Amino acid sequence: MTIKINYKRMMDNFLELVKIESPSNEELNMQLYAQKKLKSLGCKVTVDNAGKTFPTNAKGNVIGFLPGTIKSEPFVLAGHLDTVKPCKNIKPVIKGNKVTSSGKTILGADDRAGLAIIFEVLNVLKENKIPHPPISVLFTLCEENGMYGAKGLDITKLKGREGIILDSSDNDKLTVSAPEANTIDVEITGFAAHAGVEPEKGISALEVAAYALSIMQLGRIDKLTVANFGVVNGGESTNVVMPSLFLKGEVRSRNLASLKKQIKHMQDCFVKAQKKFTKKVNGKMVKPVIDFKVGLKYPILDIAVNSPLIKHITAEAKKHGVKIKPYSSGGGYDANILSGKGLLTPIIGVGYRQMHTLNEWLDIKMFNQTADIILDIVLNYKK
Repeated sequence: MTIKINYKRMMDNFLELVKIESPSNEELNMQLYAQKKLKSLGCKVTVDNAGKTFPTNAKGNVIGFLPGTIKSEPFVLAGHLDTVKPCKNIKPVIKGNKVTSSGKTILGADDRAGLAIIFEVLNVLKENKIPHPPISVLFTLCEENGMYGAKGLDITKLKGREGIILDSSDNDKLTVSAPEANTIDVEITGFAAHAGVEPEKGISALEVAAYALSIMQLGRIDKLTVANFGVVNGGESTNVVMPSLFLKGEVRSRNLASLKKQIKHMQDCFVKAQKKFTKKVNGKMVKPVIDFKVGLKYPILDIAVNSPLIKHITAEAKKHGVKIKPYSSGGGYDANILSGKGLLTPIIGVGYRQMHTLNEWLDIKMFNQTADIILDIVLNYKK
């Protein structure tokens, strides 16, 4: 018996999905739809309480589980429920090999195309009653604006510790590596003085920051590491020596030793600036106060390219004429967060293009091809 993806059914479902409005922080409609759809496909469905950890009208991430008919660890299929804006009244249009929006909204193929493929794979398994491993499905909230659903995920509710995320453009690129990112928050407290009468009695927080940044290495540090300050706030009046300043930046690296080295370098630059601007004011030594805080934005993603999981995905794709290349990204994904929770999920493309724009479109041929690949990845998985 030949097992095939029903392309028409999958496309019909995709067209239905993109019309469901669910921007980040407002995913309730998609949460409810996903719950109902997964139940109809034979899955046991739970919703965690991730929605309590950040602003959203949804309760939580949707987690489905389809029991297997062969003995194996579960395989995880994942995507996200939210889209960027504008996503109100999306009207998809099929033009040859493309699906586009009307041009007044995004299309929402990021990540409705991924969800449609997952639903179709489950549909095929249900109607054909073919041997397959247990399958876990994970649909996260708020991926687009900070991976908050993945961060709030109750991992104990998800069976399986490896799988694949369907959420990228090209299906011949498999994202297996992405950096850890640390936030850098710096608050500098100087010493206020009248800038027109006695500026020499003040310590400018702005000058302290300027000096620290002037001796600091930023931008591309090495092949795997970047650093940047992108937010600066301070000052209220032109006739006051600036008493305080706030800087917000980040460091990203796919090498944790380099990450730590760069953070130390940045902190050392502020220490040097503090010493440089320490001086006597009214007979007393005063110095700027520098509060340097480091926070984890998301952990590193680093899946070995020779791991059994990557070899399996690559082999199944090759059957469909797709030569997958392991890819290293500079961005952060749900996969980073899930990796930090012990779940290995590389990311495969589903055919969407120009995402997050009014020109977004879906490559139908690649969409269908990716579905074929995912079906074989699932059917031939055994661990």
